[in-house]
Amino acid sequence: MVLPRSLEETRAVAQLGERLGFSWISAADSPTVYQDSYLHQLEIARAAPSVKVGPMVSHVVARHPVIVGNLLSTLNSFTGGRAIGTLATGNSAARGLGMKPARLADLADAVTAIQGYWRGEGGRFRDTQIPVSGLVRDACPLLIAADGQKGAELSGQVGDGLLYGGTMAPEVRQRRLAASQASTPRTAWIAPTVSLAEDRASVRDDLGAMVVAMANRAMRGDLDERAVPAAVQADVLEMRRAYDYGFHADNSRPRNTGVVSERLTNHLIDSLCVWGDEARWAKTLDELAADGWSGVMLILGQAEQISVVQAVGERLQRLGWILPRS
Repeated sequence: MVLPRSLEETRAVAQLGERLGFSWISAADSPTVYQDSYLHQLEIARAAPSVKVGPMVSHVVARHPVIVGNLLSTLNSFTGGRAIGTLATGNSAARGLGMKPARLADLADAVTAIQGYWRGEGGRFRDTQIPVSGLVRDACPLLIAADGQKGAELSGQVGDGLLYGGTMAPEVRQRRLAASQASTPRTAWIAPTVSLAEDRASVRDDLGAMVVAMANRAMRGDLDERAVPAAVQADVLEMRRAYDYGFHADNSRPRNTGVVSERLTNHLIDSLCVWGDEARWAKTLDELAADGWSGVMLILGQAEQISVVQAVGERLQRLGWILPRS
């Protein structure tokens, strides 16, 4: 996942990522702080004609489902079927505007409405009606992005699978994965942040605000169920109170790094990140593969993304996880 800060950087990351062997390159969808995700997704598709593209992640708070559905269908048509949709209740895109995230029931209705829109059958969302058009649009896979158990359960009922971005504590991530597969086998991706730094202080410097942003989203609801130690739960609440959405998820603008304690930072790095030396990376990725995840979406947060993609790609090649494209 790239942060869409400039078209030149996104284009360079896409071209490099394709050469290295990545299969899906997404763009963050947080319009309060970044450029438009969908325009950057289209540029990724143009620059890297063999990779999947998609948002990370879309929402139905500031955008109506018909807008999201139209964007995804158009992107899928433009790219010859390479789009992957992701849909969540909305965090920065909602809270950054002083709006409440959607309820899970709204999210379920939105997925149904989008799929009905794609079939030309229309659909309802809240108090709005998408009309029956008879126009069959180009549908793409639509994943539910969720951190909590109820969201993971929803991904097993509607849509085409799960994108999980919460804690990687084994008992929690495996519970989420099982919930997504309860009715039938489905696609399930896990999405940690990544760093090649080899100690926690260096990881904090490398990722900065992205670690805080991930926690601000993922550490809500029942903190005990999410394996957040009692000793740091008060720190989580203080972080959420002080978080500034005008400086969301970007290490080039690190104001939010000051709203987390050192003990909370260490917990966040251990629970939300793939980090450390090559042996540590190999162990973590092997454990995720053993769980049965369909894939791993690596979340970037670094101030400079091109060199990170190069280094991460080379490490994944050495570990046998990706193969370079000629």
